[in-house]
Amino acid sequence: MAQTLEELLLREKIITYEQLEEVNAIQKQTGQATFYILIDHKFAKEKDVLRILAKSLGMDYLDNLSFNTSPDAIRVFPENLARKYRMTPLKVDEGTLTLATSNPFNLNAVEDIGMILGINIQTILAPKVEIDSTIERLYSKKILDKTRVNQIDSSDGTYDNDVEGSPIVRIVNNLIMEAYKRNASDIHIEPEANYTRVRLRIDGDLVKYINFDNDMHSLISTRIKIISGLNIAEKRIPQDGSFQFNYEFKKIDIRVSTLPTPYGENIVLRLLGADQNIEYSLSGLGLSPKTLEIIEKAIKVPHGIILVTGPTGSGKTTTLYSILSKLAVPSKAIKTVEDPIERKFEGITQVQVNQKAGLTFAAGLRSILRQDPDIIMIGEIRDGETAEIAIRAAITGHLVLSTIHTNDALSSVVRLVDMGIEPFKVGSSLVCVIAQRLIKKNCIHCKEQVELSPTEKRLLRVDYDHVYKGRGCDKCNHTGYSGRLAAFEIVLVDQKLEELISKNASMETLRAYAIEKKMQMLRDEVIEFLNQGLTSVDEALRVLYNVDN
Repeated sequence: MAQTLEELLLREKIITYEQLEEVNAIQKQTGQATFYILIDHKFAKEKDVLRILAKSLGMDYLDNLSFNTSPDAIRVFPENLARKYRMTPLKVDEGTLTLATSNPFNLNAVEDIGMILGINIQTILAPKVEIDSTIERLYSKKILDKTRVNQIDSSDGTYDNDVEGSPIVRIVNNLIMEAYKRNASDIHIEPEANYTRVRLRIDGDLVKYINFDNDMHSLISTRIKIISGLNIAEKRIPQDGSFQFNYEFKKIDIRVSTLPTPYGENIVLRLLGADQNIEYSLSGLGLSPKTLEIIEKAIKVPHGIILVTGPTGSGKTTTLYSILSKLAVPSKAIKTVEDPIERKFEGITQVQVNQKAGLTFAAGLRSILRQDPDIIMIGEIRDGETAEIAIRAAITGHLVLSTIHTNDALSSVVRLVDMGIEPFKVGSSLVCVIAQRLIKKNCIHCKEQVELSPTEKRLLRVDYDHVYKGRGCDKCNHTGYSGRLAAFEIVLVDQKLEELISKNASMETLRAYAIEKKMQMLRDEVIEFLNQGLTSVDEALRVLYNVDN
């Protein structure tokens, strides 16, 4: 027997019995349906009520509509109907148009649409905010066509930017808002011969978002260049700029990079600190107890250098910020020099690198040392000059945190020596090196047990037979993954390791000693994630073969 909405809500603990009694009391007083009372009076979140209601009614439910709309459905379902009935077109299949709605009880609307279009209508449920943003995204291109002539005068390249509500402004704003909502780190706007492709980088991978007609590219690029302070007339050379975007009472700092191509300027927008899932604390990083213990031990030292290493996009800055938040106490003066400043912290003095003005990492670091700091954070050690100043600061009593680009923890030692730092200075100043990688998590909604092949067992050097892998579902946009984990390699520099570094020992010698002392290697954590079903074989091999080979 099918269960009622109320029974399902109680069973899945969306509401309590006491809340249900309140809902029933309101219903008797107003005659309003349970569905509306739950949402209007905030007894439960709309998406939870819709998900349960869909199950009760035998309907489909989608949290995310961005990757589920087909061009055919958009052509069939005109904008005026979408806005009037607050429904989003998804697909047309064998004479049936599927629409997303947040109101399953508006049957008259479904009948009206069917009669107007002469087509069968099927509905699924989705949150109201998702429907509204998708309508805006799908139809913004058509709005633009009506006012195109008012946006750009092709004869002189000028841009009419007087009205914030103008169509091109809404399109760009909507791209940024959607990227933010989906925890995207970057927006890639890529011109091709016949269209412009927009992709979002989510959990480290680029995913298709939307395609625009190619004649819209100049409109989008001009708008972005204006708000980021770039020269709109210059399209022959790369340019870099930035701007701040306000959304839901938050300020998102965005860096802009343009690159000329045969079809127009390729534009990448990086949303700094826009990932809403990040908690800048060591406890919030999801570290294993062992990893947390090692890092907390390392940061208790009064002076020396702590390095975080890994490729671009591996979460180095998040780790540094989490360490800083742990160290930020009223009795300590903390200064940073960064490029860019991804997150602003109260009680910490942060300096933004400005190459054009001559404010490099090295120059900023020299100035910071005259400011009586206790703790210094350098966004990245890129050259010998910066490395030399950082080493000197560490030796003279400061705790220095920084990042460096190397493949693993011990390679950082070799990198510093290659930059011209004497080995004995590296050995005496280095406290700890943390190498990290981000590894994609299996989707908890669709992960299933799979068998390891003999080849995979040999490559991974494991003896168990089964692991887990996400097969792909609506919750994870059919990728099989949702979110990421950080895997860490941590090398603490003890007296013996300091001696080996000071004597310029080979990488093989340093690695052998680290293994002998059972220091935490990256392989250990990745294999543990695999064993726990948190990630897949594909991800484990991707990370380990980048490290091992």
